[in-house]
Amino acid sequence: MNNLERRLPWIIIALAAAAGIAGYVASSRLFVADTGAVAQPRQLQASLLYPQPKPLPDFALQRSDGSVLGRTGWTGRWRLLFFGFASCPDVCPTALATAKAARAQLRTQRPDLDLAVSFVSVDPERDKPEQLGAYVGFFDPSFEAATGTPAELLALTQSLGVMYVKVPNGPGPLDYTIDHSASLLIIDPQGRLAGLIRPPHRVDAIVADLITLMDEGN
Repeated sequence: MNNLERRLPWIIIALAAAAGIAGYVASSRLFVADTGAVAQPRQLQASLLYPQPKPLPDFALQRSDGSVLGRTGWTGRWRLLFFGFASCPDVCPTALATAKAARAQLRTQRPDLDLAVSFVSVDPERDKPEQLGAYVGFFDPSFEAATGTPAELLALTQSLGVMYVKVPNGPGPLDYTIDHSASLLIIDPQGRLAGLIRPPHRVDAIVADLITLMDEGN
């Protein structure tokens, strides 16, 4: 019996233990209060929340109407935030359609609750503000659309744990696509990253989670 064969049972046990721990953390979604005590887990269906909301850094993006969007622009309301690009063939349209459906369902179930939706393009070379506004407005005219310089976008996405990379698909300088994170981010009324919703995105589950979060007022 070689070394690998002797170690294989222990490797399997270690992997199983790691999977069990990861499953427990994901399912329990523990919250840590300011005092450091562990609170009871929320009953969430689709959302993964951080132990403590993460403050956003200062940033300056340009909205589709030409106005400047900064950190304070994402305060005062619960918000779904998605990073993508207008020529995205599938992931971005699906995410925006999901956000539209979730917002409509939330308004039907709980008209007293308010949800904003923001789409930030990580493709400033091709997504000019007015074009970006038309693209996002196709899904819902009230959705916010913005982009920024490559440096500003990189700093913001890195702080939020969002990844994207340009992938050439032709000979020209604008012949490329972008691989990017597909999660919807949850921004709380204090302008902090509260958590994320990974695909596949289920509208009913998203709405149920948003109602839970909003009712708790966190």
